[in-house]
Amino acid sequence: MYISLADLSHKKELIDLWAETFGDGEKFISSFLDAYMIPEYNVPVIIENAKIASVLYLIDFPLYSNRNNLGDCAYLFAAATKKEHRNKGCMSQLISYSAELCKNRGLKAIFLFPQDQDKKLFDFYSKFGFKTIYAAKKIKTQTPAISNKVRKSAPFQKGAVESGFRLVDQDITNAEIFDGLYNSYAEFTAKQELAPMKDRLFYFKCASSYLENPDARFAVFEKIHGKPAENTHNVDKFCYVFYKKYKNTYYIDDIIHSKYADLLADFLLNSPDHGVNLEINLLLPATATPATATPLIFSDSQTVPLAMLLPLSGEVCYITENLKSPVYINMFMNI
Repeated sequence: MYISLADLSHKKELIDLWAETFGDGEKFISSFLDAYMIPEYNVPVIIENAKIASVLYLIDFPLYSNRNNLGDCAYLFAAATKKEHRNKGCMSQLISYSAELCKNRGLKAIFLFPQDQDKKLFDFYSKFGFKTIYAAKKIKTQTPAISNKVRKSAPFQKGAVESGFRLVDQDITNAEIFDGLYNSYAEFTAKQELAPMKDRLFYFKCASSYLENPDARFAVFEKIHGKPAENTHNVDKFCYVFYKKYKNTYYIDDIIHSKYADLLADFLLNSPDHGVNLEINLLLPATATPATATPLIFSDSQTVPLAMLLPLSGEVCYITENLKSPVYINMFMNI
């Protein structure tokens, strides 16, 4: 058993292991590897009996802090081990190797977003110096019956001027629509205290893969001023959002402009054409206490860890230790 950096001769093995672990289709995996695998550079693997036993991907992205580019960081992605080789220490070896590799290359940090609800992965990665830096506040909301009835009788009225909201489904392959989504993402990310800026192709691939779920939609949340409701002029576009509905509950999976979360939630909860339940997630620093003032009714809540970071430079260590505001990440698209 030894560690190597994969080359193109390993592509079929990498596709099979990815599909076995994450369930993605071969077309998506192959296109991802073609775009982001750099032979003998960014895909460390454990080789056992001339076959890949374990793998992870290190994708370089610029690291931003308050609009300043700090340099590059590595995004640790799609870590996987074959079933027959699990619990043998393969991933531990790869993580230690990768940390040293990235540090020697002058990278500032390694970001990691464990897809884990029971926190076992967070405990595992913490052994290697990764720190949980962001959490998500998961809330389940419902509209009070009286308020809901009143609002349904005359939704979205403001004085004598009628105004309405709409959630307009869009095609993410439309270049203009995707440009708006990505530009919003880039602008918002650059403002954060610490955030990796994913490039357009990576962002597009992962966002598109989310829509392979037949119940998932990509839409723009808009406010229309004046009549009729179909008027395409004088429209404010509040945010881009991925959402899905299951058994009369809406699940909001991604919001670019989080300050409009309450407005979008209010629209989904109170429109006659929509469901009466909503599950939404609010980002916050791992040690923060979320604000309690909100127009929504919280019927259930849970704070879950979200993102981890391994600082590889003193500058990033300082920012991490003094972090105050949440980073923007596409947390539910497995990006």
